[in-house]
Amino acid sequence: EFLCDRRFHQIYILPPNPGNGRPQCCRISYADFGDRDSDAVVLLCGGLTGGRLAYSPLDQLAKKHKIRILHPDRFGIGASNSVPLGQRIQTWLELVPQLLAHLHIPHVSIASHSGGIVYALNTILTYPHLLSPGNRYVCFFAPWVHQSHSKLNILRVVALLPTAVIDEFACIIRVAWKCASLCGIGARSNETEVSGSTEALPLAAVHGINSTFSTATCDEDASSIDLDDLLVVEQLRRLIVMYQFAESTLGQSHDAQLFLKKPQSVSWSAQDASWSDVDDFVPLLSKIINEEDPGRTWMIDAFHAQNDNMVGEKGREWFDSCWT
Repeated sequence: EFLCDRRFHQIYILPPNPGNGRPQCCRISYADFGDRDSDAVVLLCGGLTGGRLAYSPLDQLAKKHKIRILHPDRFGIGASNSVPLGQRIQTWLELVPQLLAHLHIPHVSIASHSGGIVYALNTILTYPHLLSPGNRYVCFFAPWVHQSHSKLNILRVVALLPTAVIDEFACIIRVAWKCASLCGIGARSNETEVSGSTEALPLAAVHGINSTFSTATCDEDASSIDLDDLLVVEQLRRLIVMYQFAESTLGQSHDAQLFLKKPQSVSWSAQDASWSDVDDFVPLLSKIINEEDPGRTWMIDAFHAQNDNMVGEKGREWFDSCWT
């Protein structure tokens, strides 16, 4: 019942914007969890495969520290409508202030995981005034570093693949997950009593996405799940993956192209911005702090993974050097 809690299955309709080439409304699914009465709100930009359910195990920790976490699914992920690759950043920047206004949230702190940093950096530069005025806080968890800086051979090889191949990333991940389930993970789930029946799936898997958010119910005791129990968390994470694949994952392919800058014409910044990577971003942020935000305190943390095969030691060193 925990993952069926309505807090993890919210919907916002972004109005059309014909001026930006988006004549239709855009449906966005998002999670709004932790302490929903708190003014300490974190806007979370998840990683490549980190949909709105991926960080749900943080719920009790967030409640304990009186933090509210807002995590939108990016376009083409979950129940969020897809947008063209070239419109992902711009549409995200349209979404952020309108979603916050819809929820009556005046200020946030910003956190990102892995490739979500691309969306976080754009948000910071475009809307610095949305950061909490008393303590402007930004946190990057395991920040993604482009392969041109990390020098990791595997990513450099991936970047050489045809764009059409990278565009199938989501399908490849889905097939790999199904194969892994058939080859052992599914059996192990049965041993730990993780149900694979349709009753354990979100309603999106059974009745279609459109009915998910109008009929899902929440058990009053769902929040009492023991997220300090490693076995419970392991089971929960397996269910999270199952739930994610019950909805759309096609947007992951576009994000993979974005993070790899494949094709080379793909930019990390919004159309009216003049930066291409973190080393360009930092001077622009410094200018904002010095000229537009005098006397304000900014705190920016970066927590690198102990072992990150997608960034490597050179990537970590390069990222840190951008800020010193």
